[in-house]
Amino acid sequence: MDNGRIAVGQRWDIFPDRVILETPVMTIKAGPVCCRRSGKQKDFYLLDFPDWVNVVALTPERKVVMIRQFRYGSNRMEVEIPGGMVNAQEPPIEAGCRELLEETGYAGCNARIIGRVCPNPALQRNYCYTVLVQKAVKVTEPSMDDMEDIESFLLTEKEISSRIAAGDIDHGLVLNALMFYLNSRV
Repeated sequence: MDNGRIAVGQRWDIFPDRVILETPVMTIKAGPVCCRRSGKQKDFYLLDFPDWVNVVALTPERKVVMIRQFRYGSNRMEVEIPGGMVNAQEPPIEAGCRELLEETGYAGCNARIIGRVCPNPALQRNYCYTVLVQKAVKVTEPSMDDMEDIESFLLTEKEISSRIAAGDIDHGLVLNALMFYLNSRV
């Protein structure tokens, strides 16, 4: 490191970033980056999120616990699977089980990570983990946040495939999680 500069693969110089905006769900940062090939330098921007988790919860009848909730970004009700932010120092499996219980009232066993993606490496450094929970059953009423109004329901694999084909399920990270599940065939 030289004057705060980090050389990455001898092709990029990355300088310390600065905070542009802090919100409860993310921090926006900017930092100068220099491309050694061109000699050009400009600010790159980072949407600094915590890690996320999505949960594929299978009932004993092999139905998947789904949710429907309003999303401000798309300005509509979205069909998804349970999920949310991983708290600091919280393992993704624990976060997945917590989110499943909070959003749906379901709990299960044999929870394990079946996939991990970087949602958008151009702008983000966080990961989204897919946690599979088996033998999920409803054990309590959901315990939603003040700004959540979530409906849970069950779908078969065939119904999920039909909804994906119809465009009813189009959330990219949910599609990733369902791909991990369908490819794992547990």
